[in-house]
Amino acid sequence: MKTIPFLAAASLFLLNPALLAQQTAEERIDELERQLRSLDEELESLQFGDKLFAPVGPTGQAGLAPAASKIYSADQGLSIGGYGEMLYTDRDAGAELDLYRAIVYLGYRFDENWLFNSEIEWEHVGETAVEFAYLEYQHDDALNLRFGHMLVPMGFVNQLHEPTTFLSPNRPLLERYILPTTWHENGVAAYGSLGDFDYHVALINGFDAEGFDLESSGLRGGRQKGSQAKADDLAAVLRLDWNGVDGLWLGGSVYLGDSGQDSAASDFATTVFELHAQYQYRGFISRAVYAAASIEDADQLTTASASEDLSGYYLDLGYDVFAERETDASLTPFLRYAAYDLSEDSPADSEVTRLMLGLAYQPIPQLIFKAAFTQEEQGATEDDIIEISTGYVF
Repeated sequence: MKTIPFLAAASLFLLNPALLAQQTAEERIDELERQLRSLDEELESLQFGDKLFAPVGPTGQAGLAPAASKIYSADQGLSIGGYGEMLYTDRDAGAELDLYRAIVYLGYRFDENWLFNSEIEWEHVGETAVEFAYLEYQHDDALNLRFGHMLVPMGFVNQLHEPTTFLSPNRPLLERYILPTTWHENGVAAYGSLGDFDYHVALINGFDAEGFDLESSGLRGGRQKGSQAKADDLAAVLRLDWNGVDGLWLGGSVYLGDSGQDSAASDFATTVFELHAQYQYRGFISRAVYAAASIEDADQLTTASASEDLSGYYLDLGYDVFAERETDASLTPFLRYAAYDLSEDSPADSEVTRLMLGLAYQPIPQLIFKAAFTQEEQGATEDDIIEISTGYVF
């Protein structure tokens, strides 16, 4: 019978405490090893999450804003960041509340030399665009190379357009019309630092003059934004910045190229030039930009212009009243004076002037709330504008 051998074996096992103790110890060791493996996997996952969602640094790198440049601090692998803005505008013509922008940054570092960086944007909820997507080879501080779709390195806001990098609820009009933020094109670029100087040179596809409506929207309509961009005419961009004094940032840039893109009407030679300065000391901040552009044969454009020349400037002054406190929060009243003319040689009075008074509050460095009142004048026309916005970066 099979029962007798089974009972005999069971009796031997039960009568052998050493064997029982040995099996129990082995089981415990196996269980401990399983738990250690599980803890190791959880720790690895947490470390991956820390790298993937690393906090935004206080300053940007490689000519980009803080969240846009997160991948530059990564050792290897994926990096995710982003920002967003909601804007309320009330002017004489009516009021509007807009989920203006929601942005995701995706970056990937392949090794110590090669990385990929991108910005995917949703505007007004329904519009989608890729604002940059490039490969970069990092050689050293003096020389780095970019290949792909990139931001044009002119002015302040085109590269530093996260809401925590400027004081006003909306971007300055000068850096929307004459420096047509956000301005992104296809090409190749090199940048680096030489002593107290930072440089950036790029060769990109030029404007497409067919889209220009200079008197209405400046250079905005000529942007090709990387989508099947016409490349019969290329453009060169050169930027130089000096930062030899703490808190002081001085620089300028120039864009040179034709915008005809094989047009029979004209080459539409285009020049854009700008100077920029910023000074920060304790809680005080000031920023100024001057920009000018010229388009030859502007009277032959599809939407003809009475003038070939556009120019303008703005000046910001602000003071963080929390600067002397031991807090990450900031509260900055500010003033901006701006003037621009999209048709300088026109007999009509086309200059627009703006006086803005505002307040920017950051409870933590990654969040910002802004409000401003603006008086706008063009000739005999006046407009009062109220803007309120909220923004975040991560």
